[in-house]
Amino acid sequence: MTSGRFQMPAPDASTPVRFPDVVRNTLGNGLTVRVIPQDTVPVVTLALVIQRGTSDDPAEHHGLASLTGDLLDEGAGSRDAIEVSEAFGRLGAELDLDVGPDATSLAVTTLARHLDAVLDLVADIVIRPRLDEPDFRRVRELRTSRLRQLSRLPGAAADRAIASAVFADHPYGHGSLGTTAALARLTVDDARAFWSAMYSPGEAALIAAGAVDPDRVQRSVERAFGVWSGASPRPFTAAPVAAVDPRILLVDRPGAPQCEVRVGHFGPPRRVDGYHAIVTVNALVGGQFTSRINRRLREEKGVTYGARSAFDFRRAAGLFACETSVQADRTAEAVEDILAELEDVSREGAVEDDELDRAKASLTRGYVRSFETASQLVRAAALLLTYGLDEGTFDRFVPGVDSLTAADVEAAARKFIRPADATVVVVGDASRCRDTLEILGRPIEAVSPEF
Repeated sequence: MTSGRFQMPAPDASTPVRFPDVVRNTLGNGLTVRVIPQDTVPVVTLALVIQRGTSDDPAEHHGLASLTGDLLDEGAGSRDAIEVSEAFGRLGAELDLDVGPDATSLAVTTLARHLDAVLDLVADIVIRPRLDEPDFRRVRELRTSRLRQLSRLPGAAADRAIASAVFADHPYGHGSLGTTAALARLTVDDARAFWSAMYSPGEAALIAAGAVDPDRVQRSVERAFGVWSGASPRPFTAAPVAAVDPRILLVDRPGAPQCEVRVGHFGPPRRVDGYHAIVTVNALVGGQFTSRINRRLREEKGVTYGARSAFDFRRAAGLFACETSVQADRTAEAVEDILAELEDVSREGAVEDDELDRAKASLTRGYVRSFETASQLVRAAALLLTYGLDEGTFDRFVPGVDSLTAADVEAAARKFIRPADATVVVVGDASRCRDTLEILGRPIEAVSPEF
């Protein structure tokens, strides 16, 4: 006798999304201004997004973009690092500074009445950073220590190895922190030169969302940032060349009881036809807890606590990868299972309706919750700017996913998931797994990711 309490509940209908209207302006110096009024609570989130990131690192100076960003709040204008932190604290705010592959962002959430004070602080940090030698040396040493720590983590080694294999010498192929050797070559003058060349109003956008009046924001931004000048916008970094590298890269960690595994290959950029089908096939094969790869490795085989896959979309290209950590003596079996699942999903008739419905639901049922707060709206608007997407992008997501057929998803899998082209990275005890990995019939190469 089957009890109803063990039946999976049917998902409700998808909630459509309508992204709020955005008020657009541009200052005379080229700074883009975007305002999204939202009066639910008396707060405002501000983000200054600069369209430059780690992909702009010079060839011999990996980590420069991230280090330069880290230096911005180490002293600006008349304030040193402690005074900058205290100034934000007095306003009940905290600066969130992030340097990604394609953009650098400085975000702050505060009470709406503190708008002008926060804008003045952010303007000081971006327009008038001190970039002093002692601060540079301290930040560089902290980042070098962090690299030493990361070098001991199997997951960090696996991530570095797969990115380097897929993107080769392109700037997407190195970590944001760079390497110890690259950091040692850097000087404070390198950071100053990078800031001077890359931080300019023509490369930037100020986004504000919350309980604010667009006209007031425009006046305040003009007052705080109108004096900003800088180099003319530069072309973005060229797209990497798609490569096929079906090797097994083995990073030896003697004595490790588990193996960290990555299986990945070159992927599409964020602006790609078929985006809805791509994210749906990923949800089905490895993007959710009930996906095929996790069920096979965790539920059926019991060799891992979890496995997942994802498309890492960037401006010029992307990376598709599956990641997991498995028993060392079952590594080859796990890799074989992952490759089999990636191959099977593209087969005609492979996707069943109920499985497709679950994958769609995982993407659409909670999608509307991504646009509830001012900070979420700012984050979404920043993504539109970074990837050159129109403001109807989010409105189209739910109907775009809901309209997909099994044939659409299978076609996306055939085009964008290519297990035969994938690089396999294994970080673990080579003495326990190398011999079994040979049954996969792929060249095996011992590597040591640079940190």
